[in-house]
Amino acid sequence: MVVINYVEKNVYYDSVFLMKLASKLTNIEGIDNASIGMGTPLNKDTMADLELLTSEGSEATANDLIIAIRGENNEICDFAKAEFEKSIKEKRQSQGTTAYRSIGGAKAALPDSNLAIISVAGEYAAVEGKRALQNDMNVFMFSDNVPIEDEVELKKLAQEKGLYMMGPGCGLSFINGVAIGLCSMVNRGDIGLVGASGSGIQEVMVLVHRNGFGVSHAIGTGGRDMSDEVGGITMIQGIRALEADESTKVIALISKPPSQSALMKVISVVKECKKPVVIQFINGDNQVLKENGIMYSESFDQTAEMVMELSSGKKVKLQDDMDYEKIADEEVKKFSGEQKYFRGILCGGSLTDEAQLMWTKQKGDIYSNVAFDKKLMLDDPFCSKEHTLIDIGDEIFTKGRAHVAIDPTARVNRFIKEARDKETAVIYLDFLLGYALHPDPASVMSKAIIEEKARAKSEGRHLCVVATICGSDMDPQGFEEQKQILLDAGVIVAETNSRVVNLAMKIINKLEER
Repeated sequence: MVVINYVEKNVYYDSVFLMKLASKLTNIEGIDNASIGMGTPLNKDTMADLELLTSEGSEATANDLIIAIRGENNEICDFAKAEFEKSIKEKRQSQGTTAYRSIGGAKAALPDSNLAIISVAGEYAAVEGKRALQNDMNVFMFSDNVPIEDEVELKKLAQEKGLYMMGPGCGLSFINGVAIGLCSMVNRGDIGLVGASGSGIQEVMVLVHRNGFGVSHAIGTGGRDMSDEVGGITMIQGIRALEADESTKVIALISKPPSQSALMKVISVVKECKKPVVIQFINGDNQVLKENGIMYSESFDQTAEMVMELSSGKKVKLQDDMDYEKIADEEVKKFSGEQKYFRGILCGGSLTDEAQLMWTKQKGDIYSNVAFDKKLMLDDPFCSKEHTLIDIGDEIFTKGRAHVAIDPTARVNRFIKEARDKETAVIYLDFLLGYALHPDPASVMSKAIIEEKARAKSEGRHLCVVATICGSDMDPQGFEEQKQILLDAGVIVAETNSRVVNLAMKIINKLEER
């Protein structure tokens, strides 16, 4: 194996695009690994950890692009570099747009532009965010690792200027019918959302969409917005914006547990809001919401049902025609005596949280790399223990790679490991759809699923794989197409995250009773 660093001076490309390209290069036969990024200290440290950094890359500056490739020989590395150049050329030709060297230059050329999407290394993101705000542009900041004090400064500046600072670490937003970031496309309607929970917002959006309703806007805040330091600035702005928006009839707020001070600020604004508001704080204490007479939800399914009911004025129940009892009975008959554990490998962080919460409340302990209870944190996140639920999107699994919803490699590898564990009975996978995500995630996983189900059968075991798809028929991957691929691979596909978890618990309970 050889490692080559190709350095391009004073060149910049969007980090998500670069991560997709790195994934593409890694899939070339003869290429062992690849990482592409600007020559920032953090990126160089990551490349060094992956044993992909050479002296040429070490000398690159933060303004230079490093294409780091490890392959069987120089020729295959050069071929991968040529494929990189080809992809760059295709991107430029397909876009047919002009590249600008600065936000100020872009604003001067396009004076009506009012949104800047920022995806650069965290140490540079705040500077670019401030420039965008000073140019009277709202900001969607995908970048994370931005100091909290910079986030506070940016959000206060946005507030003063009547603009919106979505992020840092904002996974998605849906504004005026445009999906931004890692977001699904859904129908427009009168349900508005604000939240610090990417996959949680998307889950509610697609459930609303599939049941004949629509979304006016979904405003992402970034994961730290409801902290003491930030104080819910963007959350509060979002509530007021949706209250003033004529197309919005009902509002839902979704977040992980807020700080007490941020919570009380939001409660104050919600109590004054003239439109109905439903709050879902994942694993939060709902008693204070109850005491203040605020409607609250305890699951994404319930949130979707509540906002649809408020929108229509009549009772709405999520559609479901699956006989879970019958499915569980049939699955339990197939397992060997050794099989007894559940293993979840999820891309969505908030879906992981909901699944963990449900399992803990209804069944008992479940180990995780993101456990609520410290005693249930895995000692080694790469090794499952008894019943285990993994957030495979956590950076420990994707260092030097894109998020697994963009590059599924880390999850394919983990799935194979869990499938070959003779004590594994049920594996749960979620699939996130959207324009910025992997173009065909079901096909990538189905190959491994088919092979491992066949391997298990040859060894006298049964591998039960259950799944949910967080996406819509308007996504480029196609909801029904993805579902059919999974069904053809022998996967049991349920409509929502909570329903898959309930099915898995039912199967495990019956297995234990047997």
